Amino acid sequence: MKGLRVIDAATNIAGPYAASVLADFGADVIKVEPIAGDPMRAYPPSVGELTTQFAAINHRKRYVSLDLRGEAGRGALHALLRNADVLIQNVRPGREARLGLDAASCHATNPRLVHATLSAFYPADGDRPGYDMLVQGEAGLLHLTGEPDRPPSRIGASAIDHVSGLWLALAIMAALREEGSKRVVGVSMLDVAIGLLNEKVSAFLATGVEPRRMGAGTTATTPHGAFPTADAYIVIGAATDESFRRLASVVGPPLLGDERFATQQGRLDHRGEVEGALSDALRAHGADHWVPLLEQAGVPVGRVFTLAEAVEHHRAESPTGLLDVAGIGVLAPPVRMGGGAWTDPPAPGAVGRDTDAVLRSAGIDDGELARLREQGAIR
Repeated sequence: MKGLRVIDAATNIAGPYAASVLADFGADVIKVEPIAGDPMRAYPPSVGELTTQFAAINHRKRYVSLDLRGEAGRGALHALLRNADVLIQNVRPGREARLGLDAASCHATNPRLVHATLSAFYPADGDRPGYDMLVQGEAGLLHLTGEPDRPPSRIGASAIDHVSGLWLALAIMAALREEGSKRVVGVSMLDVAIGLLNEKVSAFLATGVEPRRMGAGTTATTPHGAFPTADAYIVIGAATDESFRRLASVVGPPLLGDERFATQQGRLDHRGEVEGALSDALRAHGADHWVPLLEQAGVPVGRVFTLAEAVEHHRAESPTGLLDVAGIGVLAPPVRMGGGAWTDPPAPGAVGRDTDAVLRSAGIDDGELARLREQGAIR
């Protein structure tokens, strides 16, 4: 994507993550922040003056600070848009025009621009502020996450932010291949979140039966979930009759030989007995005993790692691995491009570090830069 210029006027995670994906693939991304900076710059923890969250989401960019609330700042933004290919923005609906970020005014400046909007909710929801957990709640994800007898739980990551950013990046790349002008793309985080329930939505529409919270289990198969051993949890996915027979041959009675458990429907009808018997049997030994035995038998099995264990495994085994951003470890993009390895990004700049250089390249001279700074329009 070399030669592609992207103006990232978004804040927090989802929109900037879309821009970060494009930057990783070679786009020239100019991050336009408010005078005070993206709020992500202040979220702990930090290494020195750089927060880990900002480093993870905003590397490989250039950093410009504009006050878009004033005419001078909006004029500087539109000077940048003249030579840009993409604008990414995520201000709350109804506020775009006041900041010069609406599609109409952006396309008046540059008709060939791809105008990309990341929103939290639907147009009818107005200008509600939107965050990952709020969206998880209204998509039904919170209701379906957690144990049956416990309150709803948030997914243990800002998953909707990140997947929404990926969808926006994909939509931008598709739009760039289209002919014509005034191209507009938009992604709603709520659409993305309910999209993660894809097959569950179809099952509900077909049957009218709502799925229920099941912890690590699933409604369609059992045993398929996390089970305790003597020292740790392991995940078993015996999703077919054959894989269950292999599991039973390793674990033994009462799973082995009980005809009630011979078919998937039978196991679902007796879910409590199946999962209880399996848990009791597994507690006799630790994970190091069971995992190799089940793997050898051809049963899908894995360990439930802590984050520390997962990171160490990733560091040791992943072909993409980790990158270093000014002493902060960040995940490399999970994609292999040919035989090359990802390179460490430079440290993200301070708020407005590249403002003067970027605006000069857009045709704004030093006298105008001085006037903009005196007016508080730039930093």
